[in-house]
Amino acid sequence: MLKIIIVAVAMASSAFPVRAQEKAAPPQTVWGDFFKNLRDNLSQSAVAGERKKGRSVTSLAAVRGASQRDMADPNEPTLKGDSKSAKVKKERALDDELAASVELVTKGKLEEGLKGLEAFKTAHPKHRSGDVEKAIEGAKSLIAETAAKADQ
Repeated sequence: MLKIIIVAVAMASSAFPVRAQEKAAPPQTVWGDFFKNLRDNLSQSAVAGERKKGRSVTSLAAVRGASQRDMADPNEPTLKGDSKSAKVKKERALDDELAASVELVTKGKLEEGLKGLEAFKTAHPKHRSGDVEKAIEGAKSLIAETAAKADQ
């Protein structure tokens, strides 16, 4: 009878795993949420700006009767894409550069992230200026908070 009780207790304990003492998650701050949202906003779909609204189909006329040799040289360098796609590509590159600094801040490398944000601001003062200013303010605030906690 005692063996049955011991086996039952052993089976019950293996069915419900015993958790080690869980680490307390760091408290969510307003700045932490801001940086996570900014990071998610910067990493939106790369094709989001390329989608054309209101235009569903384009057509191309077939070339009949003319030789393919009479057409333009396919190896000749030409412009590809339009000005809108070039602008979107440039903004995407700037967003990726900014996202790298924001990622440093979200990972806890506050000093490096702040330096990256300030360098971005000086290099590109007009690109997402409001978000960059607020991110710099938030990084400075987080640095002050961690310094205050370290002093205690």
